[in-house]
Parts: sequence; C-alpha cells; structure tokens
Amino acid sequence: MREHMSTKQTTHCIVVCGISDRGLQRDNNEDHFMVADLTRQVIGVQDNQWRPELLHHTIGGRGTVLMVADGVGGHEGGEIASQLAVETVAQALIDMAEPDLPVSAQLIRAIDIAHEAICKHHGAPGGPRHMASTLTAVHLGHGVMTIAQVGDSRAYRFSAGQLTLLTEDQTVVQMMQKKGLLTPEEAQHHPHRNIILQALGQDKSVLPELQTLPFQHNDCLLLCSDGLSSYVAHAQIEAIMASGEDESVCCRRLVEAANAAGGVDNVTVLLARLSIGDGRPAETVGPLPGGTAQRAISPAGGPELPAPCLDTSTQQTAGRPEKKAQRSFWIFPWHLPWLTKRQQASPSGPSTSD
Repeated sequence: MREHMSTKQTTHCIVVCGISDRGLQRDNNEDHFMVADLTRQVIGVQDNQWRPELLHHTIGGRGTVLMVADGVGGHEGGEIASQLAVETVAQALIDMAEPDLPVSAQLIRAIDIAHEAICKHHGAPGGPRHMASTLTAVHLGHGVMTIAQVGDSRAYRFSAGQLTLLTEDQTVVQMMQKKGLLTPEEAQHHPHRNIILQALGQDKSVLPELQTLPFQHNDCLLLCSDGLSSYVAHAQIEAIMASGEDESVCCRRLVEAANAAGGVDNVTVLLARLSIGDGRPAETVGPLPGGTAQRAISPAGGPELPAPCLDTSTQQTAGRPEKKAQRSFWIFPWHLPWLTKRQQASPSGPSTSD
C-alpha cells in the first residue's frame, strides 16, 4: 500500500508542544526537536525555539514531520550532530524534487542526506572528531503516519487512555532481550544499556527502520529522547498523559518527572494531538483525551499567547548549578558495529552516565 494521502474533504489538524531541557547534571543540551510543515514549507523550530504559527495548524497535502534527535559524542559534537539531523531532514523533505515519491522513500532519502552532512562536518579539519545522532521522525499525512527510527529515541501513541510504544530501541540490550538473554528488568541496569547499534554520522551507511500506521481523531503522539524513557517508567508516562491536562502542561510534567528521577540526562519531549474534522477550523485547543479543560487559541491580530513549548536548557532551575566543571567523555571507535551514548571515564574504567 502506498503512503500517499487521501483526498477526502476532511480537515486533519495538529496541536504540538515540545520542551527540551538539559537536565540537572549536564553542562549542555545535546537534544533537538523539530516540527516542519512540508506543504507550506515552514520549518517551525530553530535551535529548539518555536515559530508560533506551527503550534496549531492544518496538515496539508505534503504532510507535517515531527522529529527528536539525541546527540552522541559529548559536548559540542553531539549538540551539533542532533541539530544537523533535524534541520537537514526537514529542509531535505521541503526541497524534495520528487514530492510524489512514497513518504517512506522521501524519509530514507532525507535521512541519508542528514547522515552525509554530519559525516562531512566531523570530517572537516578542526571539527569534532566524534559526533553522531539518533533520530526518530514521524511524518503525518491524512489519517496515516510513517515512522523512521535510527537509534534509541522513541515514539509513543496515546489513544483511548493507553500508551503504546511504537518504535523499537536499536540498542545492544534490546537485541539481547529479543534473543531471550535479558529480561526487561535486567536491561534497565545493564552496563551496556547505552550502546546503540546505529546513528546518523557513523562511518557506515544508516538504514532506518520504517513503519506506516493509521491514526484516529484525538490520538496523541509523544516523541522523546532517552532522557525521559530511561528514567521515567512507562506507567508514570501513561498516567501523566491520561491526567486530562493540556499538551503544554503534560510536556512540562514529563520533563519534571525526568528531573525528579535525578535529571541525569538531557530530556526532550514533543507532544502532538491529532484531530480530524469536517473542514471547519477548531476554535479551541482541548486537553488530552479524557480531560475537560480547554484553552483558547489567540485569534489573528489578538494578544499573543505565551509559547507553551520551548528549550529550557539555558534557564536556571532551582537546585541546578549555573555552571558545572567540565567532564571528560569517551566513545567507542566508529568502526565497531555499535555506538555508545555519552560515557564518563573513571579511575576504575569506563562507566555509563546516561
């Protein structure tokens, strides 16, 4: 079945919120997220800061793409890699010379362009020697979504009160679980839990895992880095999503939960609620399914509402030191068949910090 979108005269709308936070123990933020309206050719996020017109928009004929990327390489390298990943994929999809290609083919091509861009950057003289990035991308069409997965960032669907993981982590421990060598509980504390099998920018080609799924009215999508999924239990994420609070509040609560668990890693959450209507524009943005609160959208020319989605990595949080001492990190050589997320060296040998 081709992933071209339906021509029915229904309106598919999306409300999006996102927050990227450096956490409590990291000096910088190596995560990035992205929303891009491919029809109107609008890249909605620059350096984790929003263009407000994309917070609530109609999904056009070419669709909307959501992305979360988690940099690998430490400090500047990882931060640059994740930003290159989301911005390059978004621009490549907008510039696609063959927009009638199936969505999956467009995603593969755009991801390959981003992979080459990161490889070129870390190969340049004076540039970071080691940099790569995970990428979870979801293309939303009319009633259908196509997911592309590289690494261990995640996409979930919240529907009818239940949270379902849509992606599979491309990690050593996930591979060991599939082979029956580890239980999920053992995987949570395994010393190799941060080793990923592929990432954009590695020295071999990248093959994203692809899947195409339908979506329904009021489905909610959650994309996140492993700063959320590795430290906040599935049941707790589901409970926050089911709370009935609106999207911006849920985003903040998810980030707060990750920081309450220690804030060990950067954490990024991108939440999107999908609605299918009869062509009339929505008057309000409601809560996640199950809630009752409503918040109004500012009409054209009206007072500007505070952006509910932002990068908090540069804001000081209570209890968070304004500047921490630099730490040394190392990663496995690129020629190995896997990559490791940022790790901290210690006198007794390497140990993971994610």
